[in-house]
Amino acid sequence: MGEIIVFQGFPAVMAEVGMTLIPLAILFFIFQTFFLKLPRTFMRKVVVGMISTFIGLSIFLQGVNIAFLPIGKMLGAKIGGLSNPIYALPVGFILGLLVVLAEPSARVLSGEVEKASAGSIRESVLLRTMASGVAVLVGLGYYFIARGIALTWIIIPGYIIALILLKWVDPAFAAIAFDSGAVATGPLTVTFLMSLGLGIAAEKLGGPTMNAGFGLVCLIALASTLAVEGMSFIFKRNSKKEDGRKCACQKNTTSS
Repeated sequence: MGEIIVFQGFPAVMAEVGMTLIPLAILFFIFQTFFLKLPRTFMRKVVVGMISTFIGLSIFLQGVNIAFLPIGKMLGAKIGGLSNPIYALPVGFILGLLVVLAEPSARVLSGEVEKASAGSIRESVLLRTMASGVAVLVGLGYYFIARGIALTWIIIPGYIIALILLKWVDPAFAAIAFDSGAVATGPLTVTFLMSLGLGIAAEKLGGPTMNAGFGLVCLIALASTLAVEGMSFIFKRNSKKEDGRKCACQKNTTSS
């Protein structure tokens, strides 16, 4: 792999992050000047937050460029070169589970859902549900890539099922499900799992394809959405059982 130069290309990464954050900062300060009129103490926090975001995101993306992407492609090449594609299943399952559990955006969403639901939807339960769903479909996706099968055979039927299930899923859970699909495809998940998938595809006939990379991103979003929709049916069944117990207790108390 050669010698890793930690800050090679770092100015270009900082420029990319700056091009993303500067328009947002300009828009915020325009609103602050003419409409919001927030106090100075709050504005200091905003400025510190923007600077921290710029520094943290720049360092993170630099780490992605010099470590995550090369390692992911190397691991993917090893998996793709194995004689039996079935080994891609457990590797994808374990990596999908661990990466989503470590994904910052997934943790933020789970925490906010627990607050909004007054603790009825626990952060740990939602996070594990998302991670389990992603683990299953990423493992299956790696197996399909190793076999040279298009991921559309999973993605198209999967999204059809996800849309059909909306008829029975609680509206609150429907919103959480599709939000979870968005946050599951965060920077940590996409950069590592997608690069590994491209590494597997590179060992197949025809070389790496963008379909494998973007297909995995779509698959991760689908996995989290389906998992949370499935969780909604479990919550609905449990709530019915609790309602039945309450009714039985009320009947017993009135009869006594």
